[in-house]
Amino acid sequence: MKSRTMRDLRKSYEEIPVPAGLEERVRVSIERAKRESKKENQVMMQIRRIAAGAGATAAAFLIGVTALANSGASIAHAMEQLPVLGAITRVVTFRTYDDTEGGASAHIEVPSVEGADEVNHAIEEYTDTIMEQYKKDAAEMGDEGHYELNLTYQTVTDNDEVFALRFDQTLVMASGSESVRIYDVDKATGKILSLSDLFQEGSDYRGRLVENIQSQMKERMAKDESATYWLNSEAGEWNFTELPENTAFYLNEKGELVVVFNAGDVAPMYMGVCEFTIPSEAIRDIANPDYLK
Repeated sequence: MKSRTMRDLRKSYEEIPVPAGLEERVRVSIERAKRESKKENQVMMQIRRIAAGAGATAAAFLIGVTALANSGASIAHAMEQLPVLGAITRVVTFRTYDDTEGGASAHIEVPSVEGADEVNHAIEEYTDTIMEQYKKDAAEMGDEGHYELNLTYQTVTDNDEVFALRFDQTLVMASGSESVRIYDVDKATGKILSLSDLFQEGSDYRGRLVENIQSQMKERMAKDESATYWLNSEAGEWNFTELPENTAFYLNEKGELVVVFNAGDVAPMYMGVCEFTIPSEAIRDIANPDYLK
């Protein structure tokens, strides 16, 4: 396990441009650590000292060193590096935002994706918007009431073509709500994928998905009396009859499409976030084989 970790570390380092002379110094540090059977964190400490002395931006990014400042909140700068997702893509925890003000508190995790500028820009806009809204709500609420915001992320897709970052947001006030934002990215191009990219051009993929999801809803309600989805006429305009293009989705470990709805979108709030896995045979004839196998 240790030798594999060292090879991965050396490979990642060698693929990043570094200032002249720095490469050999880092190689020496790594080899010395291997000979002495040091723990992995000792190697990282050696690289960190070298990077600081040389002012090497590339090496500093490799170990996740980022200097940030946020007024009115505690910022934790994470050194964590998650597993490599592809040849040019890596996810790191860029920063975390933690704040407590009166009766309000927030925890927001902000990742960064190496080699995917488009998604990084989208993530920054998304998380900044949530932070600003929290600050506004916390200031208006003061010491009265209770307001708790939690935003975390996880990698939900990691195959040869696509990776996806999922953000789960929980907001607790008088009652609780849950919402999801997922960024699906083409590994080769760094482009953020839309639902339409997964299907052949001109196909009625949304109609096909709605039909399958409605069928799954009926099956779930037949099996579980506590399950409720908006399908009957009494729900009126809330009835689930259309699928917005910006509906969240990801591909599971089997390569199947999973469609995700925020709490309250297609069912009462108590049902929470609702997910529906679309069987491959239901969409095989209209699927884009570049993404859906």
